Amino acid sequence: MKRDFRLSCLFLAAFLSLSACSSSHSSHPEASSSSASESGKLTLQEFSLPIQVNIQPAPPKILNENELHIVLPKDQTDKWKNAKVSVIVSMPSMDHGDLQVTAEYKETGEFVAKIVPTMVGEWKADITFEVDGKSSMVSYPFVAEP
Repeated sequence: MKRDFRLSCLFLAAFLSLSACSSSHSSHPEASSSSASESGKLTLQEFSLPIQVNIQPAPPKILNENELHIVLPKDQTDKWKNAKVSVIVSMPSMDHGDLQVTAEYKETGEFVAKIVPTMVGEWKADITFEVDGKSSMVSYPFVAEP
């Protein structure tokens, strides 16, 4: 009898823990329709550099490799192609660390970073450009799905 009670308590605790994790993204439906993540138009303020950000596939899939594309304006590609571009991907509502990757420049005038969201919900990609000892960072929010 005690064993059955303990097992019931254990299953209930596991269920409540999983419910709390998965509900963190659904309690804020407006976050998935954020204007920055929909349009992907951002500006690196310190450099006055407009960029276009998108993820492929869209929406990004958990536990799969997704590509974060950081597209430069055509008239700026030569100036920025040697920049060091790093991306830190994190899930702000959870405390399970972050992933840092380096974006590679492609001849198409964009930097591409390969990212793997580990769970469903709201994520943030902090994109940092570094050139000539100066840096600028911008955040790109996105929602990962199963």
